[in-house]
Amino acid sequence: MGDIAGQGIAAFVTDVQQRGGRAEPLDDHRTVKVCGTDGVERVVRVRTTAGGPWLARRQDGIAGSDETGSSHWVFVDLGQTPPAFYVVESAEIEAGIEEEVALWLSERPGRTATGSHPIPLSGVAHGLDRWDLLGLDAVKDTTRTCTPTRRSTRRAAAPAVRPAAQPEEVDPRVAVCADVGGYRVQGRFDPATGALEITRGPMERRRFPDPTTAADAVAGFLSGDIESHDGDTFWRLDGPNALALGEYLARSS
Repeated sequence: MGDIAGQGIAAFVTDVQQRGGRAEPLDDHRTVKVCGTDGVERVVRVRTTAGGPWLARRQDGIAGSDETGSSHWVFVDLGQTPPAFYVVESAEIEAGIEEEVALWLSERPGRTATGSHPIPLSGVAHGLDRWDLLGLDAVKDTTRTCTPTRRSTRRAAAPAVRPAAQPEEVDPRVAVCADVGGYRVQGRFDPATGALEITRGPMERRRFPDPTTAADAVAGFLSGDIESHDGDTFWRLDGPNALALGEYLARSS
C-alpha cells in the first residue's frame, strides 16, 4: 500500500476541499489545519489504516502532551471504497486513551505509558461522516477542483529592487536530539554554560541547566513517571555524525 499515512492525508484533504473547506497539511505530515465553510480554523490529527485498528500513542492520554493544539482527530479507513472518515473531538479520544492506559498500567506494576495504543473501530464509529464538527458540508461536490494544499508559498512577483542580503544568523550552540516515547526531540546545547534548550518537540522552548536535567524532564513528561537518565548518552548530535553528546564533548576537550 506504500505510504498509508500519506494516502490517508491526501484522501482527507480531497474530501475537505470537496465539502467546501480548505486543508493545509502541517510539517509533521499527520496533522492538518482545516478551515470550514463557517470560517473557523481547526487543527486536526489524522490517523489512517487499511485494515485493523488505528494506532495512537499511550502518551496521547497525558494531559498537555498534544503539542499540536488539535481540536479533533480524524480516523481514515482506506480499506473501504470510498475511504471512510470518522471525526471525533480530541478531548474524547485523549480521555479514552488515558482511561485505557491507566487500566493497562494497573495490570502490571512497573510498566510505563510509552509505545503504541490501538484504537478500534468500535471506539470511533459514532464519528462516521461527522463533517459538521469541522464546519464542512455533509454532501460533497466532486466537481470541485482539488489541488494539494501545502504550506503557504511566496508570491511569484519579486520586488523591483532586491533588498541587500542580511547576514545569516548562526546559532553557535551544538544541535542535539533524542528519540523518546515515539517523539524526536531536538535541542541546542551550549558548551560554554552547559545549558540545553529544547527547540522542537515536547517541552519546546524550555531551557535546562544541563543535559541530564533536560533528559529527565523530557522523558518524565512523556512517561508520566519519574525518570533518571545520563544526559551524555541520552542526547546525541543531530546530524550525520550522530555521536553521543558525552563522546562529542570528550573528543572536543
